[in-house]
Amino acid sequence: MAPVEFTVTGGEGSPLDFVAALTPSASLVVITDPAGWAQVSAGLPVGAATSTTVTTRVRPLRFAVLDLRHFASASSLPPIPDVPGDLVALHDTRSWDSAPVVAALRGLGRPVVLFTAVHTWVPGVDVTSVLMGWSAPHVVLAVPHGSGECRVEDVLWQFRERERRGMMTYTTLPAPPVVADRPVPVVVALPGATEGIAGALRPGADYEVWTRVGAGATLPGDLELRAVLGMSGREVQTETFVLPADGPSPWVSFPVTTPYASVPWSGELVIYRGAVPVHVQEVVLPVGGGEAQARLRLRLSRTFADLAPLSSRTASVLVLGERALVTTGGVPHRVSVGPVAGLPVVAGLDPWYGKGFPAFCEDLAAFAVRGAALHARLFPGGAAVRRGGVITVAGATRVPWAHVYDLPFAEGPYRLCASVSRFGPFGAGGEVPPGCPEPDHSGNVLCPFGFWGLSSVLEQPAGPLAWQVSPTGRQVQVALAADPGLDRALTQRHVAELMSFLPPEAISSAYVSPADLPRALADERADVLHLVYGENALEPVEIDGWPHRPLVVTTSPAAHLVDAFVNQAGAAGVVCPEVAVDQGMAGWVSGMLLARLAGGVPAGEAVRQTRWEMLGRGNVLGLAYTLHGSADLLMRPRG
Repeated sequence: MAPVEFTVTGGEGSPLDFVAALTPSASLVVITDPAGWAQVSAGLPVGAATSTTVTTRVRPLRFAVLDLRHFASASSLPPIPDVPGDLVALHDTRSWDSAPVVAALRGLGRPVVLFTAVHTWVPGVDVTSVLMGWSAPHVVLAVPHGSGECRVEDVLWQFRERERRGMMTYTTLPAPPVVADRPVPVVVALPGATEGIAGALRPGADYEVWTRVGAGATLPGDLELRAVLGMSGREVQTETFVLPADGPSPWVSFPVTTPYASVPWSGELVIYRGAVPVHVQEVVLPVGGGEAQARLRLRLSRTFADLAPLSSRTASVLVLGERALVTTGGVPHRVSVGPVAGLPVVAGLDPWYGKGFPAFCEDLAAFAVRGAALHARLFPGGAAVRRGGVITVAGATRVPWAHVYDLPFAEGPYRLCASVSRFGPFGAGGEVPPGCPEPDHSGNVLCPFGFWGLSSVLEQPAGPLAWQVSPTGRQVQVALAADPGLDRALTQRHVAELMSFLPPEAISSAYVSPADLPRALADERADVLHLVYGENALEPVEIDGWPHRPLVVTTSPAAHLVDAFVNQAGAAGVVCPEVAVDQGMAGWVSGMLLARLAGGVPAGEAVRQTRWEMLGRGNVLGLAYTLHGSADLLMRPRG
């Protein structure tokens, strides 16, 4: 069989995204993508076929999966046509000729996705075939002009040569289908009625407030949720309900008695998944005149189809101005959180961004005093959140929640827990255990495990959650934008540090003035947007939605930009300090953080580990860093 000529193009996205875009019009896709095969074949029994569904940006792909390497010949294969799937994913074998198997499956009308080595000659390709490879950061696509054989290695060579000459054209993925948001309506009714009413409510009268989660995308399974209604001047009410995999949930009803005054009566309706508030809206009931209103305040999911990981959260704080709803999984309770004092000033760091032991203890104690006062507001009865889990803070807030201290602590003489010496500057260090190894914490004791940011994983999502940044197993791409007004020697040193754990081709850097930053960010497609700017340099940005969901990491306070990055541009999250940080120290911290993220550590745990590493140098400012996003956020799929 003679080699074929082909037309080669490139595109941005993952190989499986392009499989979804090209099939079923292409009946054969030859692909070299180990990460894609790992994703498709997860859970595949040896010597058997299975069915699996993989979510892509374009559409879900339902595969019948078979690894030909598990069989001695074609005659020993299981009956693949009996395995459900719109496509057939095969891993090629060198032991025997798989071309007749591929041809037979194509003849049955199901596209075949053949995973093979880059240098393997594949026979039987034709004009309805596509060969697919990877040349970072592009997916390489080739369509044969006729029938014959071909190998992906030749496709990649031609792509790189044409790209070098500036002759390459690129294929864009189709826009993903728009998934409608699930509505959460609020209806007011008379007691015992079967339909709602409109218009003003009578003062001092009894009514019912109904709500439910409307119809939307099909869920992986039934979802247990909790509805909470907290109207001003009334006790918080809560009802559990089940959102079925298909269709809307049943209506949930709350009895209310309106105030005697003819005024708009406000409160909050919150839908919880476990301990996490996933949908929050302000409710205004018109007592004496007007119409009922409901205004969205926070939404962590548009479809409710991606909430399963939230069941592991141990507690949450929903900030509503100077009030908050706090829960550890049961009925939330109201507290007052504002105004809250900011973090103590930390000064006098040495050239290695640390301090000696006495000065370090003074800083840690100052943080503990304010953190203990805040914890007392959150839990007036003295309860505490179980350590070691994930704590969610939702709602607009400027409180650095990592410094909340769950042990009693006040100004004055205090006792040091032995963990301060072990994990502080000049201590023995070592792997941090899940909990403090010291049993005695009586009295006014200072212990690093008392801080939420060191004993637990914290997340402060500002909008719809993302669970991974890069959809493929390729190398993480980092784009660094630096203010030309900063110290260039420190900026260049920071770039060199990033190159110590990322290949140079994975990092792009440029000096961009603050005024030019929005335009530069709008055109950027890297996985991580690393913004190296000084205090007060970052101005509000207007960016249309990115086609991907990057993680934004800044070296200066950027809480005022989180909403624009997450809810307007679509970022997966933002990591930033809450206070101004020296440029050299900011580069050191973000380097440690990005190294962990690139190594596959989830974002919440990466921030927590970075705090502990800073603590080991005598630096408490790790407690001033915040993750505005999901604690489970990964840079790329595992495996």
